[in-house]
Amino acid sequence: MERFIADLVKAFESGQMDRREFCQTVALAATVYAAADFADAQTGTGFKTIGINHISYSCPDYTKAREFYTSVFGLENVPARDDGKRANLMFGPAPGKGGSFIVARNATANDRPPARALVDHICVTLSDWNEQRVRGAIKAKGLEISGGRDGSLHVLDPFSYDVQFANIIEENAFRRGTN
Repeated sequence: MERFIADLVKAFESGQMDRREFCQTVALAATVYAAADFADAQTGTGFKTIGINHISYSCPDYTKAREFYTSVFGLENVPARDDGKRANLMFGPAPGKGGSFIVARNATANDRPPARALVDHICVTLSDWNEQRVRGAIKAKGLEISGGRDGSLHVLDPFSYDVQFANIIEENAFRRGTN
């Protein structure tokens, strides 16, 4: 941890990062460090999860999925990871600072047998939610709302996979409890 902080100070002093980015990174590092200590102390109750790293999504044509998720949800395609068979689509904070990604990849004959359980849908929380603006943007993309309610809407991706996007108020698992 000391080496990490020393490198951050050096990056700040050399102008490679601004004050705000420095403070955010130190705060995130302290949180992760504390979570790791807490997880170590909880040996009898399992691991302590601090966030979602990625969602792996096999589909018939990753390029269609890539275009859908980048154009509809603003995910960023990582060019160095797009090899013609798969793409990493980032969202949230920058890499190394808590961000997540969807791996969209072509299904292959070597894939595991179909699972008995499946991921029902993906939900992405949008910042600065405005119901009319979100509904208008969906329509402008040529998509139809396939379900949901005010503050939490669903669309189908190119392979009829259910994708939900919501505001933090309506889809706050801590507020909603078991609903």
